[in-house]
Amino acid sequence: MSLEQVKVRLPDLLVGMYVAQLDRPWLETPYKIQGFQIKSEDEIAELGQYAEYVYIDVTKSKVVEKETPKPDSNLTDAEKKQVLIKAKPLSYKDNKDFDAELGSALKSHTILTKGVEDVMADIANQENLKFPVLQKAVTPMVESVIRNPDAFSWLTMMKTKDDYTYNHSVSSSIWAVAFGRNLGLPKKDLLSLGLGALLFDAGKMKLPKKLLDNPNRYNPTEYKLVQKHVDHSVEIVKSIEGITDAVVDMVATHHERHNGSGYPRGLKGDAIPLFGKIAGLVDCYDALISDRSYASAISPHDAVRKLYDWSNIDFQLELVEQFIQVVGIYPVGTLIELSDGRVGAIVAHHRVWRLKPKIMLILDKNKKPYGDFKIIDTYSIKLGEDGRPLSILKSIDPGLYGIDTKQLYL
Repeated sequence: MSLEQVKVRLPDLLVGMYVAQLDRPWLETPYKIQGFQIKSEDEIAELGQYAEYVYIDVTKSKVVEKETPKPDSNLTDAEKKQVLIKAKPLSYKDNKDFDAELGSALKSHTILTKGVEDVMADIANQENLKFPVLQKAVTPMVESVIRNPDAFSWLTMMKTKDDYTYNHSVSSSIWAVAFGRNLGLPKKDLLSLGLGALLFDAGKMKLPKKLLDNPNRYNPTEYKLVQKHVDHSVEIVKSIEGITDAVVDMVATHHERHNGSGYPRGLKGDAIPLFGKIAGLVDCYDALISDRSYASAISPHDAVRKLYDWSNIDFQLELVEQFIQVVGIYPVGTLIELSDGRVGAIVAHHRVWRLKPKIMLILDKNKKPYGDFKIIDTYSIKLGEDGRPLSILKSIDPGLYGIDTKQLYL
């Protein structure tokens, strides 16, 4: 590598960069030339099928408006996590694969969903929430995520537009725990993350339903009223006997932003506690991939791109990078088209080979539905039905081939 070349990870690539080297020999990829300039986002996505990082030639790159990323620091991933959590990170291993864990995850998901329903009913009836009841709802989910986070990540896709507040609380709780697991936090912190994310929107139950269901952009008065849900949530959480200060702080800061543009206090950077930063990220990600009264869901793949665009603006870059490790470049639930024309959905990731996921096949190469959903592992299957190297061609919108996603996640 020359002085003009900089090591860049796939999420950091920008249109206009000149790829001079890959993290593997060119002959192991379909590229015919040794070096090329990136001309589109699709080329970046395609490159992601063959490399986890590349070396760009700074002198040949023509990136508009954005600076060429600086070289990665010399810190290992574990060291980066230690800086973020201010402790030595634990190393979790998958104890079960996706198929083996899915049944247990379904049962735990039912318990968690019922817990959220009870929480919202108690708030509506002005009853105090009970810590043991909340803990009983969250603990099975935390244990399942510790064994294998992919099963619960898959279940976060089970959503209906009419139940956004309930679904969002459940899914945010799951994402927060999966995030904490990736960072290497101990189980007690994972439980706190699950509880905090479950409750950070509890205060919305004290807002007018008409306001929450408003399909239009809020006017200044309405927006200030919506922001009050943070204060309401904090009040509710503080009333729970046995709740920790970390959970209260997480709820209080889940709308603060890295550059100080958030609310209610306009906190900035490290003034925001770690749990609050995690809450803000998972809250935003799950909202993006959900149908809401005022916006339609976008694909998980596009949501990841948006989070990265907002790094060091709304969210700390290092945390965004760690969250992308959790969900992957093509997150669980993303609908994709393979290089041989078949269509499927990402169901699980390998912890090391993140670009070789397990995929549930939905449509054949002629875009005809399969009778039964079959899961393939692109890490072990090297060739597609066309006899060529198998890879993900692109992510797709469900409406492209009329796929009913609701039938996939059960």
